[in-house]
Amino acid sequence: MPESDRDGNGKAPRARILLVDDERDLVDAYTRLLARAGFDCLGAFDHDQAITRIETEAFDLMITDLSLPRRSGLEIIRRARSGSRPMPVIVMTGHNTPDLNAAARDAGAETCLLKPVSIMELTLVIRETLARHAK
Repeated sequence: MPESDRDGNGKAPRARILLVDDERDLVDAYTRLLARAGFDCLGAFDHDQAITRIETEAFDLMITDLSLPRRSGLEIIRRARSGSRPMPVIVMTGHNTPDLNAAARDAGAETCLLKPVSIMELTLVIRETLARHAK
């Protein structure tokens, strides 16, 4: 990693992840577990919070549910994938049907995982996804 990509202590910066889900306990738990795995993870609990964060903050990756109050997570995926710096998206859903999986991929999602997802599996998928997009 180039020296310019390191923080003041010579360490690589932690990847910033946005986790979008209306289940606050799930967001809280995964945020803590992903922090222990070396990521900087922030939560959003609905469509509007997610869009605001996408538009005002820089993230390296987003994880989202598709079943959110008032609006589908598909719109959030499209927004995350558009713009000057599209970010990769992982879907974590409790309803991973072939049609839903296809719709998520059509919107730009990299991977669809069925809840509950172990932190080991999620960490592996995050690292693989970030590696594919590192350039």
